[in-house]
Amino acid sequence: VSHGIFQSTEPALAGNSDRKRNPHSRGTAHPLEITFIYRRYTRSGRNPTLRFYRSVINKYDRQARTYDRRWNRDFGGALLQSAIDAVPWDRVQRVLDVGCGTGALASHVLQNGHPKVQIIGIDASFRMLRQAQANLHGNGNGSISLNNALADNLPVRTASVDAVVCANSFHYYRHPEAVLAEFRRVLKPGGVLVVADWCYDFLSCRIIEWGTRFIHHAGFRGYGLIHCQGVESLSNLLTAAGFQVEISRNFEIDWGWGAMIHRSRA
Repeated sequence: VSHGIFQSTEPALAGNSDRKRNPHSRGTAHPLEITFIYRRYTRSGRNPTLRFYRSVINKYDRQARTYDRRWNRDFGGALLQSAIDAVPWDRVQRVLDVGCGTGALASHVLQNGHPKVQIIGIDASFRMLRQAQANLHGNGNGSISLNNALADNLPVRTASVDAVVCANSFHYYRHPEAVLAEFRRVLKPGGVLVVADWCYDFLSCRIIEWGTRFIHHAGFRGYGLIHCQGVESLSNLLTAAGFQVEISRNFEIDWGWGAMIHRSRA
């Protein structure tokens, strides 16, 4: 399901050689497949962006099968719900879910009566996408697509989506300004960007950031270099990228864990 929005110059979308089918999708009306994209331009292994994200990709590949039980039940679920609440569902049709993970946003759309909404899921971890495929029972109902790609170079046509949702992944982006420029590029004029993420304004998030950086640099395990934004710093990034910020606030979840939600217009 391409929904006609993908870059026509991207060869990975032209055929089926790089697609993986979920065996459980056999016989369904709309089999849900995963389209490889980033592998095409990083196959040489010399791409610096891929090298930077490799530890993050490996981390989520390891956690894919247990991710929903470990994270989405509490913190991840609350953070995603804040993003869901911020999307004007009655005014959007095509939604780009960047860092879609195990397909929680797509599941929400299928289960909560949004028949006109199409979800285009993007994630760098193939195993997280495989878990999303399983969670959706291999059937995208004609309105879901899953794509293995990087947020820094979205394989999506300019001004082709009504909303971009980025829930629980923004703190991993090496160049957040460039990622926000990509978000603005693919949004239609007046389109909505919703970013829900960890918040540096909470001590717990600062401790987690310091801890993961120490573990990563000490060589105990590659977690990727997390950099959390605060409400003010992310608002400034959004404004500098040309967005009009409509909602900007933080909220506590539990045990001192905190997050923030921003909604902006292109």
